[in-house]
This record gives sequence, structure tokens and C-alpha cells, in this order.
Amino acid sequence: MKGFSQVPGTWNEYFSYRNVMQMEVVDDNIFALTENGLYIYNVTSKEIQKVTKIQGLSTVGLSCMAFCDSTSSLLIGYSDGMLDILLYPSLKVVSVPTIANKNLYGSKKINKIIMQGDTAFIAAEFGVLTFSMSSRNFISTTILSDDGSYVSAKSITICGDSVFAATAKGVYSTLAANSNMSDFAAWRKSKGILYENDTINFVASLNGTVYYAHKKTSSEEDEVIYKIENGKSSVFKTLKNPLKNLHECKKGLIVVTSYSAGLYDEKEKLTFLVDTSKDNYQRDFKDMVVVDSEPYVADGKMGMFNKDYVTICPKGPQSNAISDMQYRDSRLCTTSGKIVNWEGAMFDYMDYLGNWYSHKTWDVQNARCVYVQKKSDKFWYGSFGGLVSSYFSTWWDVDVIYNHENSCLQTYKYYAAPVDLVSDIGEDSKKNLWILNSYSSSPLIAITPDNKWYSYPIEILGTMAFEKLLVDSRGIKWLAGETKLVAYYENNTLEDKSDDRMVQIPLVDNEGTIARRTTCLAEDFDHTIWIGTNQGIAVHSSPSRVFKDRQTISRIKIEVDGEVGYLLHSELITCISVDGANRKWIGTEKSGVFLISENGTEQLLNFTKENSPLPSNTITAIEINHETGEIFIATDEGLVSYIADVTVGNASMNNVYVFPNPVRETYEGDIFIKGVVSDAIIKITDVSGNLVCTIESNGGTAVWNGRNHYGDRVKTGVYLAYISDESGKFTKVTKILFVN
Repeated sequence: MKGFSQVPGTWNEYFSYRNVMQMEVVDDNIFALTENGLYIYNVTSKEIQKVTKIQGLSTVGLSCMAFCDSTSSLLIGYSDGMLDILLYPSLKVVSVPTIANKNLYGSKKINKIIMQGDTAFIAAEFGVLTFSMSSRNFISTTILSDDGSYVSAKSITICGDSVFAATAKGVYSTLAANSNMSDFAAWRKSKGILYENDTINFVASLNGTVYYAHKKTSSEEDEVIYKIENGKSSVFKTLKNPLKNLHECKKGLIVVTSYSAGLYDEKEKLTFLVDTSKDNYQRDFKDMVVVDSEPYVADGKMGMFNKDYVTICPKGPQSNAISDMQYRDSRLCTTSGKIVNWEGAMFDYMDYLGNWYSHKTWDVQNARCVYVQKKSDKFWYGSFGGLVSSYFSTWWDVDVIYNHENSCLQTYKYYAAPVDLVSDIGEDSKKNLWILNSYSSSPLIAITPDNKWYSYPIEILGTMAFEKLLVDSRGIKWLAGETKLVAYYENNTLEDKSDDRMVQIPLVDNEGTIARRTTCLAEDFDHTIWIGTNQGIAVHSSPSRVFKDRQTISRIKIEVDGEVGYLLHSELITCISVDGANRKWIGTEKSGVFLISENGTEQLLNFTKENSPLPSNTITAIEINHETGEIFIATDEGLVSYIADVTVGNASMNNVYVFPNPVRETYEGDIFIKGVVSDAIIKITDVSGNLVCTIESNGGTAVWNGRNHYGDRVKTGVYLAYISDESGKFTKVTKILFVN
């Protein structure tokens, strides 16, 4: 993808670094913390360096950090309780899995870390801990309740000789040097705190004064920062926007809201202020640091930026929650966004040099699928607001949005909101676009190159919750997502529904019920249809006869660790992709990625977040660059890739062969021309040189149906297949004997 060869077995990450939650300054470096890793910006050289799971971090889900001057190391906290020590400047990682491995009920998230000398004071969801950075051992653990129930510690600070913890039940304090800190009796409710039993999310200190923030209810507009003087609270600042951070630093007190970030010196004088509250841009400020009298702001949507609003962030997609992707024409295209957040639709693509380009629109929400038309700069993506088309040449502009008002898309009620859900997109050999309009009575829609729309009703007992669409090499449309597998063929007459064929295939085989519903689909090089379900994998091995007498599917038996069972029968399958060796890369909901042999009877690999750089075991999409063997794996928490040892296409074309050859009069299937270059152009002629037809390969295999341009089966004779790549650099001629 980056324009150079990579060693098989290695991993790459393509994370989003736009959600910067915290920053730390070390020498002339700014450490920026995101959920999937750190990036380090050198203010002198302007260089950016990344530290992620691939470079040695324990996992993803970073939540906070603090730098220890005495040991020259950064302590990183995670949402699952993991701690990593990042040594500086070597950037070697030492993992501290004690909390993550501990059997605790509820969340183990690390919320805040501060340093005093060699000791780290840690506020966690279950209490307060202290940790020695030199010995790398825990000193104390405090459960902030009399009955042993966990009380969330949201923030922590040290003022004078006392440590203050902001919790879900007010602010507690104790002596910082207390050797008996683990005993809750050593803690007391801090004096002078208003709303002393409410949740306090922030506490900080400056020049001997403690500051804390409070908001009575979530619906209130104002949030108030108080300070404690002489045992009483007084208002320090009233905020009009949500408070996102309040903490001390070496230069003073940092106050951050969604749209502003300020630094107050020891006399509470505002010395730096970045305010974008009057801008039209969406902001989500998280932190601020000042380096050489220049402010740098951490933003949850755009990454880190400087005083000139120049974004300083590694290249990557807009979000780590990738919902779908497609690799075509040296571009990786992705859509992202979690439905639960009701997020604007995000589209990104990466070119062959590794540069990322992004677009986001709030005109539709939650992009679910993406499709790039073959040999075109036009792309489409489906969403919870309809179908969007645009062009790479103007990727920042939305071209057209199709919904129920200007197309035959139908609306359904998603919770309280009506939506036009487009869940998948495909294309046939005649460049007709096919889309799935999920939850509608006519879920299958065709769009011709001249923008004529046709919809096709499907009657099935269920919710019509079709999620995945496969347009196979024969033009059959396969629909997955319901209690039955649906195959549909419009017979190449889009406008005439009278000759259409459809079959509903029950999810049963000769050994019983296979699954409750289908989930995804793929066609391999042998034209077998692979079917993902909520209980493993099934196959349809005779799709050419799906409308005749072969309407059944079957499961594959496989031996794993000496036991024979159905292939991945305990897994919900989310996606299936076929590599150049006809092997299957299978994504699951909870168990990562499986690599299965060509016939499915052997498990070759299983990557999980526990044994690989995968950020999550929930796989949402798998795409393959067949030229390089790079396997792109999208998860709900980020995008990575694995360099496999298989590609499609043969540059030399020394091993081109045709199957079957000769083509007997009794054979009714397709003819396969294998071992060609990727995306080859094949011109088939008779021995006199008359052109019979022109076909294109799909990767390293071309498929000919044995017919001429007029759709007639060719006569008995010898035919020549002239094969070349698009540039004409690689050429090959092979013979095909046809018998009628």
C-alpha cells in the first residue's frame, strides 16, 4: 500500500488519531494520548512518531497518562485497568497487568494519574491507588467506602501535604504521606465542598488552593468551578460550555471546555486563552499545554493543533469504528461511525502512498457501507439517511443524496427516528448498481448507468432485515441477514419482473438446522458461495443450479485440536474474504479473524487481540490487496493490516491455463482462464482473427461463459485468448478448444 514490498507476517496500523484526550510535555516533545496509542510531536523538528500496540503497547483503550521526572518514564493507564510504563527516550514498554488481571466486578478504568516524586497517585473506577515508579510495585489500594463497595474516583490532586480525590460521592482527602492510606478510615470528606455527596468529576490545586467543578444536573447550562479558601467554597469561574478538563501543570491551572482552553497563573490571571466558541466548526477540546510560550490544544475531533489552528496529527481515518471498507484501484475506502452515537456519515480513503483524505456530512448519519464503481472515480456509500454518491476528484463535496423523497428508497422507523437505511451495495457486469434497502418491502434496488431505478419486492417471513448483498459472477443477487438465504435473478431484464427468478433457501442441511439467520456472503474462485451465519459457516456449492434442483446448503466439518465439529459453529460470522490462494479470511463478532484453507477443512490461523496487534476481537470488515497480499482488517476499535504470503495475478503469466480445455458439448458451466495478471484484458477470437468477445479478469482469474457478444454459444472450433494487462506490458496467448 505504501509503494514498497513488506515482509509477510508483519502488521501495520491505520488508526485514527483525531481524538486526543491528554497531552504531556517532555523536553521539546509533546506526547498526545489517543484511545489507540500515543503520538509524539517534536516542536523543533516537527516530526511525529507513533507508539501503538504494534510498537509494544499492551492494548488499546488508553485513558490517561502522567510523566515521572525522577524515573524519566511515562505511566499510561487504560480502560481495562492495564498500566504501561513507557521509558524515555528509548520508548521501550514495561507492562503492569496487575489490575487488568485482577478479578474485580465493574469497571477497572484508570481515570487520572498524577506524580509526586517517585510515587504515582492513581484514580480508578474502583478506588485510589499508589504505585512506585522505581520499584514498579503497588504501595496501596483504597476502596472509598465503609462497606467495601466500589466508589468511582474521577480525579485526584495533591495540595500541600494532602491528597484529594474527586469521586462519585463527593471529595475525600488524606495525608499524601500516610502509610495507612489503604484504610478508608484514614480518609475524610473534605471540608467546604458544596453538594458534598454529589458526583465531582474534577479536582485540581494551584498555589495551595483546591479547585473543583460541579454541575447540579446534566440538563443545566452552566457548570461552576469552585475554589476552597478558609474551609469555604467560592466561585472561581462559571462556564457556559461543558467542562472537559481541569488540572494543574507546571505553569498554572488548565481549564478546558468544549470550545475553549485557558491557562491561569499562580495569581489566577488568565495568561493564555484559545476560544472558538464563536466559530462554526465543531470542536471538542480536551486539554492544553504551553511550550515556549505557544499553546497547543488537544481536540477530540481534529487531533492536536497549534495557535495558528494547524492540525498536528498522524495520517489516518476520521474514526476507529470502521463499519465497512473496499479496496479497489490502489485505494482503500472506508466508512466509519458507531450507530449508538448517531454520528454524521464519515467517508475516508487512503491512496497508494498512504495519504488519507476525508469527508464528513451531517446530511446523513452513520455510514454503513461503501462501494467504488469499477474503473471509475465515482463512489457510493449507504447510511441511515439514504444513499450518497460522489467523486474522488471532488471528495470534499457530496454529489447527490438519495432518499425516499427523490428515489424508490423506503423508510422505516428506527426507534423514534424514521430512516432510509442502505445496508450494502454491489455491481453487476453491465455496470448496474445494486443496493439493499433494509427493512423495506422491496429491499433490492437496481440503478442503471443512466440513473434509472428499479425495485424488487421480496416476500419472506421476517423483518426484511437484509444486511449483506453479493452479486456473484453469474449476476445472481444473494441476500443475507434473514432467517432464509435469498437468491434473486432479474434475468437481465430490469424493467420486466415477469421473468425474474427467486428462491428462498432454508438454513438447514441433512443433519439439521444450521443457524437462526445469515450474516454475510462471499464467492470464491470455484464459484462456491460461502455463507456466514450466527452459528458459523455454510456453503452453497452449486449456485449455477440454485433455481433448478439444488436449493440446499451444507456445513463443513473441520478438525481442531483433535476434535471434529462444524466450521466455526460457535461464532457469529461478520465477514468473509477470499485471498489469491482461494483461502478464506473470516471475521467474527467476538473471536477475531480466522484463516481457513481453500476447502474449509483446515484452520490455518486465528488472530485475536490477545495474540496479535488486533485492537479488538469484533471484526467488521476484511479487504485484500491482491497485488501485495496485504489483508486489511477493520474492527470496532480500529483498522490494522496483516501482510500475507499470497497474491492474485501472475506478472509473467508463465502458468496460464484454461479449465476445462477442451470444452465438451455436455459442459454448461463457465470457462476459467487462470494465472493471468491482475485485472487482465482478454480478447477472445476465432482462428481467423474475428473478435468473439472481450472479458476482464477478477484478480488473476478470468471467467468466460462460452458465448459471443450477442449471447450465443460459440461453435465448435479453436479459439485464441489474447491476454494483456492494461498497459500492454505483459501479454500472453493461449488456445481453447470448443466442442458443440
